[in-house]
Amino acid sequence: MSRFAIYEIDTGKIERIYDGDDGLLPLNLQKGEAALRVLPHVTEANAAVVTGRVVEKQPLPIPEFLQVIADGVDECVIAGIPPGVVVQWPDGQTDEVTDGEVRFSVDLPGTYTLVFEAVEYLRKEITIEAVPATES
Repeated sequence: MSRFAIYEIDTGKIERIYDGDDGLLPLNLQKGEAALRVLPHVTEANAAVVTGRVVEKQPLPIPEFLQVIADGVDECVIAGIPPGVVVQWPDGQTDEVTDGEVRFSVDLPGTYTLVFEAVEYLRKEITIEAVPATES
């Protein structure tokens, strides 16, 4: 039995894993896809293909939990984000990070989740707790 990663040629994103007979590639490759023999531990979530080689995805260098005052003015700044990472906001909108940071502010107290993804990085969810502003 052999294991193959079916990946997008342009991005290196592994779309699916195929377990098949030794030496046989799957016949259902889509346009723009290729296959590469991989080791048993490789999954879509933990690896990508870079210049024809399977590499482990790296963790994103961002915190897992942050806090912000829910006043619509205070901002939570998440910096050091590599270019090309896509952030999914709590409302479902997605944006590509181009300048290395994301800014988040909100006027309603609660817990908010942002999801960060990129082909060469592990998916990361961070939680932002928006706390009520204290009255003076």
